[in-house]
Amino acid sequence: MKKKQLVHVGSFGSPLGLKGEVKIIVNSFGFDTIKSVSSYLINEKGAVWNFQYLKINKYKLIGKLQECNSRNCIEKLYSKKIFIDKKNLPKTEKNQFYVFDLINCQVKTSTNKLLGNIINIDNFGAGDLINIKKNNNENFYIPMNDDNVVKVNIKKKLVIVNPIKGILD
Repeated sequence: MKKKQLVHVGSFGSPLGLKGEVKIIVNSFGFDTIKSVSSYLINEKGAVWNFQYLKINKYKLIGKLQECNSRNCIEKLYSKKIFIDKKNLPKTEKNQFYVFDLINCQVKTSTNKLLGNIINIDNFGAGDLINIKKNNNENFYIPMNDDNVVKVNIKKKLVIVNPIKGILD
């Protein structure tokens, strides 16, 4: 499988108990999105793993792999990345985007001024922020909300913004 088709959705965390349960550290995907996928890749070489179950417990995702029935088995997977094939992700609805779709999109103002390219969508607790890299390699953020984002065109890899006063100054 080609690396471009893979999406890093999380990593294995600490084992829980003795029977092979493990904490899953989720990367910017909702628990429901991850639970909707049937099989996962543990590495980019294509080792496929299937979860017996995934459940939410106190804002944490807990999983039990079909192939692992002991703490020792799970301990070997600690910090290993979990990938899924992009084609297995649920379709997005209108005005919903996956972060990987936004990466490398050009950002222009509504007056067609080029601001830079999106390098990431970050969230430090108060909402999603578009991390934009200017041509001079400086970064800045624009909140990803209806007040600032006018239009997103994934096919053209373009995001049109009308930042509130003070963001670009």
